[in-house]
Amino acid sequence: MFALLAVLLIVVAHFVALVGFSDIEAHDTIKNTEKIEQVIVWETMSIDRAARDWAFWEDTYEFVNNFNSEYIDSNLDNNTLFTLNLNVMLFVSKSGDIIYPMSVDLINDTEVPVPAGILEGINNRILTTRKETDFIHGVILLDKGPMLVVCRPILDGSVNGSYGGTLILGKYIDNSYIFSLEERTRTSLAISTLNEEMPSDFKEAFYETARGGKSVVKVLGDERVAGYFALKDPEGKPVAIVRADYPREIYSHGKKMLYFMYIFLLISGAIIAAATKLTLDRLLVSRLIVIDNFLEKVMVDSDISKQLEIGGEDEIQRLSKGINDMLSSIRLAEQELKAKEYEKNFILDSLEEIVVLKDPDFNVRWANRTALKNKELLIAEVKGLKSGNSQVEKDLLNKPEKTQDPIRTEQEFTSPEGKTWIIRSKPVHDEAGNIIAVLETGMEITERKIYEIELFHAKQDAEIANHTKSEFLANMSHELRTPLNSIIGFSDLLSEKAYGELNEKQLKAVGNILTSGKRLLSLINEILDISKVEAGSFELHYSAFWLPNMFTEVQDMLFPFATSKGIKIELEIENSLPRVYGDKERLTQVLINLVTNAVKFSNENGCVRVKASQSKNFINVTVSDEGIGIAAEDQAKLFKPFSQIDSSASRKYQGTGLGLALVKEIVQLHGGTVWVESEVGKGSTFGFSIPLSSRNE
Repeated sequence: MFALLAVLLIVVAHFVALVGFSDIEAHDTIKNTEKIEQVIVWETMSIDRAARDWAFWEDTYEFVNNFNSEYIDSNLDNNTLFTLNLNVMLFVSKSGDIIYPMSVDLINDTEVPVPAGILEGINNRILTTRKETDFIHGVILLDKGPMLVVCRPILDGSVNGSYGGTLILGKYIDNSYIFSLEERTRTSLAISTLNEEMPSDFKEAFYETARGGKSVVKVLGDERVAGYFALKDPEGKPVAIVRADYPREIYSHGKKMLYFMYIFLLISGAIIAAATKLTLDRLLVSRLIVIDNFLEKVMVDSDISKQLEIGGEDEIQRLSKGINDMLSSIRLAEQELKAKEYEKNFILDSLEEIVVLKDPDFNVRWANRTALKNKELLIAEVKGLKSGNSQVEKDLLNKPEKTQDPIRTEQEFTSPEGKTWIIRSKPVHDEAGNIIAVLETGMEITERKIYEIELFHAKQDAEIANHTKSEFLANMSHELRTPLNSIIGFSDLLSEKAYGELNEKQLKAVGNILTSGKRLLSLINEILDISKVEAGSFELHYSAFWLPNMFTEVQDMLFPFATSKGIKIELEIENSLPRVYGDKERLTQVLINLVTNAVKFSNENGCVRVKASQSKNFINVTVSDEGIGIAAEDQAKLFKPFSQIDSSASRKYQGTGLGLALVKEIVQLHGGTVWVESEVGKGSTFGFSIPLSSRNE
């Protein structure tokens, strides 16, 4: 473990330290390279100071404009460029014409023609100034090599400085110049330009500096590292790359330090590992062996009354104490388990039901006292299993071993005494889902069987009575409607004064007769409809019709009733609703019942909203009011016949509770559903949904 830790530490330290040394080396290389780059900048500034001295001289201005030969004799002799340590000095007029050129070879001490690249730059106006504040500088590539060029405007001595032309000074960046830079910076330098074949490292560095504009560092081997920076032309484009080579002293010293650290870590790890092993053997391993031997002896002897004795006050001693406590807990658990086993057996033996535990082959493992008293029943059951015809065996053993819901089977047996028993079987699974046992429970159901038979006969009698009642109500409703129609008809004639004038009291009495007759007729019609539903003779007459027309008819029909309470009936119907195929008369009855119910239970001056919309192949209709609302626990009573929320509501709002029951039956016969949403004091919303084409179509 210590060796592994040491190796891991060495690997991590090696990676982190070398990365750190590389970063320090790169930072130091960039810093030194930037110093060399700054030397070239200072060289440019030095040339610029000379250019300003000459260009801002009034005699130079006069010379460029008038070409004064005295200026040449007194100022421009053969030693001028050697004194300034420059290769080129050109006086150019405002129009771009060269007034006076000077070009020398400083190494051979001879005059040479002005380089063609300089002349081309003047013709292209790259090296000529255009105004008093222009400052042009940079490196241009010539046949003999790169040249550092500085251009300044020639001005007179006035305050504003009138522009007269351009003074161009240039110096070759040749081997002598590079050698002087190496002497000053004590660094090995090399330069490569675009007009020659660049070495691969120069080429890579050139593209990197062109993209980033900063110095670049590259490792050239185990001994050398190089920094690169670009030289730019007057237009700011890189035209050459300079490389500065440095020894990798920081990196080398870092690696040596790491090697010393690795040796130290390995030696320290070996010493610590040896010392730790001896300590562990003495303080830990030998005592753990004692504990292991003790536990093995307890397991072999199955004797948990023994105690482990380990000296000391450390974790091993606490472990031995924990083992002793665990053995004590096991002893107590065994005693408690035995007590519970006795209690379980006592309870199961006290039961009047049969409890039997069998193995997967249906051999009895355990049976309570009631089961033993009914051995004949158990023997009969076992014989059924042995014959292979038992439904219990088929259900329990021929199904998958593990299912989502436990498999339960039931089978009735009749004992030799004539008693009926029901035996329930349930498989017992282990954690893997395999059947390890079958638990059977049995209960005598002789009296229950007799009661079930009596209950079945009573149910048949009740169904016959209910059917008779429905037929009676249907027949009586027909018998009652005939005289009621006469009463309503003659009352209507009397109220219209068809047989003569009536006084006010007579008209009021006739009106009461007419109202009560219509109410009784409506009640009889609802009872007749409910009776038809219960008798299964309720029929629908289908036709295609427009739902908006039906809504308008219901609104006009219930307008007087709603107006009497100051209630508005508002319709919100989608314009694109298709035709509905159903029983228009019955659906009109549904809508009338819902709207009437809403108006009845609304507060005065309220509003009842009827909405209809299409959802896929269904039409959804809702009727909302602003009335008393319905509690959640009372909503289940709404669609039951002859049912209202409470007796007080029945007295106050009047009604039999048949209207909503008929609504539910008619909608369901159309293949739809009904629902209600309500809250006490906040109104109610009744709704129903029917398909565009009925399932009975």
